[in-house]
Amino acid sequence: MTRTELENQTPAASRLRISWALAAAGGLLLGVGPLLGVVDGAEPAYTSWPLLALLALLPPVVAGVLLMRGRPFVAAGLIAAVGVFAFGRLLSDLQIAFDPMAVARPELFRPTTLIAVTPSAGLWVLIAGHVLTIAGGLMSAGRAGMPADESEPPGLVAMHVITAFWAAVGLLGKPFTSTDAYQLDRGPWELPVLGLTGGLLLALAAPLATALAASSPDPDTRQGGVLGVSLAVAGTVLPWLVAGTVATGLSISAGPVIALIAALTLPVLPLLARLVRLLLGKRDETKDLALPSLRRMHVAAGVFTVLSAVAMLGGALLPQLVLTTGGKAPDLVSANLLWPAGLAFGVLGLALVVPSTAAAVRPALLFGHLAMQLAAAGATEPVLAASQAGIAQPGAGFWLMVAEIPLGLLALVCAGLAGAVERENTEIGKRQEVPVAELGAVLLAGLFAAGAFALPTVRGDNYTAATLMPDSDPVVSASLISSLVVLIIGLVVALRSRPARGAAVLAGGVLLMGVRALELPLTGEKVVGAVAGPGTWLALASAAALLVAAALMGARATR
Repeated sequence: MTRTELENQTPAASRLRISWALAAAGGLLLGVGPLLGVVDGAEPAYTSWPLLALLALLPPVVAGVLLMRGRPFVAAGLIAAVGVFAFGRLLSDLQIAFDPMAVARPELFRPTTLIAVTPSAGLWVLIAGHVLTIAGGLMSAGRAGMPADESEPPGLVAMHVITAFWAAVGLLGKPFTSTDAYQLDRGPWELPVLGLTGGLLLALAAPLATALAASSPDPDTRQGGVLGVSLAVAGTVLPWLVAGTVATGLSISAGPVIALIAALTLPVLPLLARLVRLLLGKRDETKDLALPSLRRMHVAAGVFTVLSAVAMLGGALLPQLVLTTGGKAPDLVSANLLWPAGLAFGVLGLALVVPSTAAAVRPALLFGHLAMQLAAAGATEPVLAASQAGIAQPGAGFWLMVAEIPLGLLALVCAGLAGAVERENTEIGKRQEVPVAELGAVLLAGLFAAGAFALPTVRGDNYTAATLMPDSDPVVSASLISSLVVLIIGLVVALRSRPARGAAVLAGGVLLMGVRALELPLTGEKVVGAVAGPGTWLALASAAALLVAAALMGARATR
C-alpha cells in the first residue's frame, strides 16, 4: 500500500501517526533517563548515555524516515515489533526500583561498595519511555499474524523464526562475565521474580515478534517487523558487549554475541536468498528486483571499498588507546600492519571505479577484505587486554578500525551483485580443463598457506606469535582460522572459474598471505630477540606459488 492509499484512509493514517509520535516520545525518554542517572550512589561502568540514546532513538528515526518515503506499513511493523520487546524491558528496569543490587546493568550503574543504591528520577523517566513505546507498538499492531499467502517461500519464514530462536538463546545467557565482587553478572535465571519475568519476556519477544511479522501476508509488514526485531535485539545486547569490552573486570560472554549475530542476520535473510538465486542463475522475475547496471555496482563496490580502506588507515594513524589517567598512550606496534592492508584494499577500490579495470580486480576483493581483518585482529588484542586491565580505553583509532568492517561487507555485497549481473549478461562457454602446472601451483599454495596459518610467524625470548590454537590471542586465532578456511574455498573456486576471474582470485590471495608474511618486519620490534618463525617462510612460499598460478591462469585467459 502506498502513502497515497494510506492517506485516503484517514483513521488508519491518524492512528499510525499517533503510534509513531508515542514511539518517538518513548525513545526520547529512554535516551534522557540514563543521562539523568537511574540510581543515586553509583555511576555507569562507562560513558554509556550516548550509545543508549542512539539505540533508543534509532527505531523511531528509522520509522519516521520510512513514513516520509511512503512506506507506512513497514514503519508500522517496525514500531509494533519494538513494542513487543518493551514489555520485557519494562519489567527488567522495574527490578531496579525494588532491588537494584540484584541486577546486572553496568551500562546504567556499577556498584563500588556493598551499600545499596537508591532509585533516582532517571529510572522513572526510563519506565515512562517503555510505557510510551508499548503504547505506540499496540497502536501499530493489527496486521501481523494473519495466514501467510504464497508471496514468501515457507522455508524463508522458517529461517527467520530459527534465527530469532538463536537470538532468544543469547538473551537468556549471562550478559557478560565479571571478576568484580560488587558487579554481579547474573543472567535472567538468577534474578528475582520480577527480573526473571522481564528477562523471559524479552527473550521470548524475539521469536514471537518474528513469527508474527514473518507470517504476515503483507510484505511491508514482514519487512518492518523483522527490521524492528533486529533493532530491538541489537539495542538490548550492544550495551552489554561494550561493557564487556571496555569496563575493568568485565568480559564479553557468548550470549550477547549470539544474539547480535542473529539480529544482524535477520533483516538480510531475504537479500541472501535473492543473492543465492542470482548466483545460481535462478532469479525470480516476479519477486526479485531488476538488477542494477554492472557499472553502477562496480562504482558502489569501489566507493565502499575506499571508505573501508580510509577507516582502516585512520585506525592506523589515530591512537588505538587512551590512558584512563588522561595521558597519551604509547603507540601500538601491532597497528603497523593496518597500513599495508588498508593501502592494498584502497587500491582495489580505486580500480573498481575505473571501468577498464573493475571487472578484472573484482574477484580479488574478498581476500583483500580478509587481509584487512587479519591485520585488525592483531591490533585488537592489545586494546582489549589494556581495557580489561583498566589501564586504558579504546581510542578513536580503534573505533575507526571497527567501522571498516561493515563498510567492507557492503563492498563485498555490491561486488557479489556485480558478479551476478555479469554472469546474467555473459554466455558461459564450456569449462576448460585446468593444466597440470596451474593445478600443482594452486595445491602447493594451499599446502604452504595451511602451514603459514598453523605455525607462528615470529619467535622471540619467551614469546611465540599466535597460531590457529586459541590460547593467548583468541581474536587473532579466530581470524587465522577463518582466513585459512576461506582461502581454501577460494582456491577451489578459482580452479572452477574462467581463467581471467580465477587469476584475479589468486592474486587476491597474495594480498592475504602478504599481510601474514609482514608480521615480523612490521611488528617484530615489540619482541625481544625476534626471529622469523616457520609461518613467515611458508607465507612467502604460498604467496610465490599463488603468483605463479595467477600468472599461468592469466596467460591462459589471453590465448
